[in-house]
Amino acid sequence: MRMIFRHFIFILLLAALSAGEKYKLKELDFDFVKNEKPVRIFTDSQLKEYDGSDASKPLYMAIKGVVFDVSSGEDFYGKGSPYNALIGIDSTRAVAKMSLDEPDLNNDLTGLTDDELKALDEVFEQTYKAKYPIAGYMDYVLEKYPEKLKQREDL
Repeated sequence: MRMIFRHFIFILLLAALSAGEKYKLKELDFDFVKNEKPVRIFTDSQLKEYDGSDASKPLYMAIKGVVFDVSSGEDFYGKGSPYNALIGIDSTRAVAKMSLDEPDLNNDLTGLTDDELKALDEVFEQTYKAKYPIAGYMDYVLEKYPEKLKQREDL
């Protein structure tokens, strides 16, 4: 009986310790070089060119610094459609919060809850990465991964 009680206390301690842990956003798994060519790097103003205002250009949106071509989802993302506010920008915060409010249309993760960060990772992996081709990366990602930048410069 004493052994069972110790085991029960140990499980309670583990649960209490893990409950206090903060969710850590998953790191990006990528390469700035694809088929021996550097992938495209976007600035905010360059990404804005793909917001749907020019019908001859694809629809791009960024999440976690990854730029996706969401043109195949034009019914959702094209001009006048429900999620057009997410196009032509890095909309990481909006995706995490499931929000289309103007203050959330950016890539700032400050103050997001563990549940919002988990949701961001899930939507990023299961929707965007699984469904849409990657068109490139945002320039701020280069600063986070200097070793990847070196690979790019060596070409």
